[in-house]
Amino acid sequence: MIEIRAKDKLFLAVAMPLALLAAYWHWWRVAAAKEVDDLARRHATLVAEDDFQDEKRRADKALAEAKAALESERSTQMPKTKVKAEANERAAERERAVLGVFREAGLTVVGSADSGKTRSGASATAPGGGLLKATGTRPEPVRRSYVLDGGYPGVVKALEAFSAKEMAVVPDGIVMRAEERNRWTMEVWQ
Repeated sequence: MIEIRAKDKLFLAVAMPLALLAAYWHWWRVAAAKEVDDLARRHATLVAEDDFQDEKRRADKALAEAKAALESERSTQMPKTKVKAEANERAAERERAVLGVFREAGLTVVGSADSGKTRSGASATAPGGGLLKATGTRPEPVRRSYVLDGGYPGVVKALEAFSAKEMAVVPDGIVMRAEERNRWTMEVWQ
């Protein structure tokens, strides 16, 4: 049999009630105190009974003003879009349209390549791609680099045609190659 000593009796007389008190304090008392604090915070945010009608009138007035502002915003006409394009056009269709503009301007396309990165190393979130994304016409804009043969007037004519036809095209850079006469590199977001 186990012998119960004086130390064990003292432990049961002092430590056990302290442990029970700590458990009560931790599990029940803290939760109740937290609930009281939460209720006090919620009560502090409520409007006094005397001020309720004034606060209700103020809230109703703010609601009416917001509804009027919404209706006036809905009644205003949308700005005329400066870009005519479909969001579901494939990349090949877009490229075909750009190549057609180059041909009409008298430029010969020597080559084209997908240039996903800009000269500065930025990704497709560069300003040109971001602008096309913002119009909603190009959810995933493509940046292409075209090597063109032709004179300066042809390049200007192609840029003017992009604008006149309201194409979803943003020229990103035009470089004239020094080693060859009338050879241009044009980077275009489409």
